[in-house]
Amino acid sequence: MSVVYITGHKNPDTDSICSAIAYAYTKRNLEGLNAIPVRLGPINKETQFVLNYFDVKEPMYIDNVYTQIQDITYDKPLTITEDSPMYNAWKLLSETNLQTVLIVDNEQKLKGIATLADIAKAYLFSLQELSKYEIPLDNILKTLNGKILIKNANSIKGNIVVAAMSTESALKRINEGCILIVGNRENIQIEAIKKGAKTLIITGNHDVPKEVINIAKEFNCTLIVVPWDTFDTIKLVSQCLPISYIMKKEGIIAFKETDYIDDIRNIMLKYKFRNFPVIDKNGRILGLLARRHILNYERKKIILVDHNELSQAVDGVKEAKILEIIDHHRVGCIETDMPILFRNHPVGCTSTIINKILEENSHTPEPKIAGIMCAAILSDTLIFRSPTCTPEDIRAAKKLSEIAGIDIDDFGNQMLKAGTSLEDKSVKEIFYTDFKDFVINNLKIGVGQVNTLSNTEELKTKLLEFMESERKNKNYDMLLLMLTDIIKEGSEILFAGNHTDILEKAFNVDIKGNSFYLPKVISRKKQIIPQISEVINSI
Repeated sequence: MSVVYITGHKNPDTDSICSAIAYAYTKRNLEGLNAIPVRLGPINKETQFVLNYFDVKEPMYIDNVYTQIQDITYDKPLTITEDSPMYNAWKLLSETNLQTVLIVDNEQKLKGIATLADIAKAYLFSLQELSKYEIPLDNILKTLNGKILIKNANSIKGNIVVAAMSTESALKRINEGCILIVGNRENIQIEAIKKGAKTLIITGNHDVPKEVINIAKEFNCTLIVVPWDTFDTIKLVSQCLPISYIMKKEGIIAFKETDYIDDIRNIMLKYKFRNFPVIDKNGRILGLLARRHILNYERKKIILVDHNELSQAVDGVKEAKILEIIDHHRVGCIETDMPILFRNHPVGCTSTIINKILEENSHTPEPKIAGIMCAAILSDTLIFRSPTCTPEDIRAAKKLSEIAGIDIDDFGNQMLKAGTSLEDKSVKEIFYTDFKDFVINNLKIGVGQVNTLSNTEELKTKLLEFMESERKNKNYDMLLLMLTDIIKEGSEILFAGNHTDILEKAFNVDIKGNSFYLPKVISRKKQIIPQISEVINSI
């Protein structure tokens, strides 16, 4: 069953992480999907507190959803060891109708590659060419289905002579160390051994006279009996060669299972090989990849939660197959190539929508899932203080808290306290604690938010310097950071950019320097982005 990745947005907050986990749980239990929650960035302190509290494992990290070799179907490999006879490779290829065999060591690591054409070429070797190679005795026995009568070495090598002529002519060809292929011609067998032949391959499964056996012992000559006639034996001898003699060892183009299809496509076009080995991170063979495998492959399947804007989505989202979007923000600019389920509710939290889906299917989540969903709602609505909070959020949170066995006020305060601590955080970590990109009428705007009870006066200069540097380096038109005091229910806004006029008009304030305070403003989604969008779109 193919994997479906459930992913929140970049720079994930508690709702993004918890909703990904909860919706993966929902899809597994309601539809039997192989749904896996993933994250696109580090877990912040608040979210870590929530996951630890309910003993829930944090989602796997991914940085993109570009299709990799491991995501597509490719051929299973045909593998043999390098000492195997070519006959074995030929037989494998014939049985499977494939064109390539991979040569591996005992750990299944790639040693070489051989094609049907390579083996066919070797099949046409002359007997003189075969004499250059050392052939393991085991290969002779396996390939020719032979039996050994006398063994004086583990391999054979030498000129190959065929006794298919008169005795006198045959004996003239015999020399020291040669290999004689002969039928039931006792006189030639005896004289060949005496003249120094080191191996006799006796064809036709004929019985070997005792005198021949005794002389072979005396002269240290190997005797092998095979069932084939002389003609077929000659043909099969060439197939006894170890595949290592003909395999390609250098210049092999192999791909790792984690390589991206877009990266390997041009390489496959450049090299006109029929097949390319696929290996794992340890170099072990996994399969064979052909051009046909990358012509029409299945893209990674994803479901987006807590966002629907391209700038906030995982890298490679355009190359993936989006199945669903579950969100509670404004509708952004993601396009799909087919109709999908897009569930967008004007509520304070994505987990509120997921709770509704579970209710519609009469499914009660297990306590720890209910717990992280409740935490997500409390986080996004600032324990119901945020203007984004709706009665549906409150109802869902109370219900989920009962299932999880937690007190909303007590747990919520613990969670916010854990999340608002800026201790040991760098300026960069603070700025990107909860950060989102927006493109509004061609203006690139980034807005971060930090809920804090700490005194940030000493940090402001460093934060503004960092923001200006990021703005220039990443080509933002404007960067904002909301320093939100949950108790006082207001936010100080730090900004970098040359659009003070937009901010003054959007929030009806006079701005001196690079910061201003907005009382009763604690929601980026409802009290910052809509106001900025309205001004920009009116200009």
